[in-house]
Amino acid sequence: MLAIRKNEEAVLLTRSMVLKIIKMKSKSILTAKTLFSALGVLYFFGLLMPLKLAGQETDSTLTKINSEWVKSFNDSKNLKSYYSENSGLLLNDTLYVGITAIEQQLKGLKKHIPNLDSYEVLNVYQLYDGSKFVLGNYKVQGKVQYSTIIGWRKEVTWIKEFEVIYKWNKEAKSETQGITIQREMWEKFSNRHRPDLITTQVFSHDGKYFNRGRRYLGKEITAAYSYMNNESYRIRLEPLNVLQVNNTIAFEIGTFHTRGKGLYTLIWRKEAEAWKLLLDFNF
Repeated sequence: MLAIRKNEEAVLLTRSMVLKIIKMKSKSILTAKTLFSALGVLYFFGLLMPLKLAGQETDSTLTKINSEWVKSFNDSKNLKSYYSENSGLLLNDTLYVGITAIEQQLKGLKKHIPNLDSYEVLNVYQLYDGSKFVLGNYKVQGKVQYSTIIGWRKEVTWIKEFEVIYKWNKEAKSETQGITIQREMWEKFSNRHRPDLITTQVFSHDGKYFNRGRRYLGKEITAAYSYMNNESYRIRLEPLNVLQVNNTIAFEIGTFHTRGKGLYTLIWRKEAEAWKLLLDFNF
């Protein structure tokens, strides 16, 4: 995950401003007006923005775009306009990067699915304008058949920067406690500046880190995580939703806190009796 976000300076500046506002009133009762003044500064800088409120007006637009994607998929039409060369699609545990690779895999998926009836949004996660995660599902013959997370990014138009699709099994037994243990291990190794241990002990043998259109595997992940070697580096993960999709796959969406804040998606896979990290992607 990214170590430093571009709003880092704004975070430090804003904290200082808020403390000054409150300190001015320290000798008297902290009135509602004073509190709202402090909160107003945070809102101005976009640092106290509730999830799903930022850019909420775009949610219906993205639902419409993906409903059009469903129609194009069903009609076997060109899907290139929905992706960029930096887009990634996780399908059957394999990450495909780039427009051509993604389109080829979707054509293969079409052979196994007669038609997608509809697309349903379950939840939207957003911190800043221009990027968001949408958790949803695709229905086939009126029933939920596939679970999905779409990472939308706005360039000239909204495109799918990342998408994961897995078969849904409502009978799957929820066993997510092991995920909590692995997430805490990821966090511990990160804060101890040992990305190599994340690679060997948290990731699956074929785990992937997807960042800025590039796929990292094995020791490449350790190198990509090298920012963790900075002695001042600290991170905290805050899961917002952990959804077990079937007996072997679970989706996790959350926020990460360094000197700034961002959104992450982790895809976990059950291997024997342990959950392993299959993919890490973040905004």
